[in-house]
Amino acid sequence: MELVVFGYQIVPGRDEPLAFAASLEECQREALFEREELRRNDPDIDPLGAMAIYRLTLAWPDVNGLLAVLNERTPLLDAIVVDRRLVGLVAD
Repeated sequence: MELVVFGYQIVPGRDEPLAFAASLEECQREALFEREELRRNDPDIDPLGAMAIYRLTLAWPDVNGLLAVLNERTPLLDAIVVDRRLVGLVAD
């Protein structure tokens, strides 16, 4: 079984870490809120770059993939993401 979620860059220009939401619209709202929070916490912050939004298709790993996660040899996202596509940017 595959699931689709959306993730946005918490730090503009960096794909780690990502924050996740169930829909593209929710992801866009949360990314805009994150940008507002960054500015509120640091009014002198340099202009923010665009934040990428991805559509991620997730699937449960096979036994070997799960063991690699449990034994901390593979990050969970690496084991469950089967497709990742850039679907948008959030900018000012």
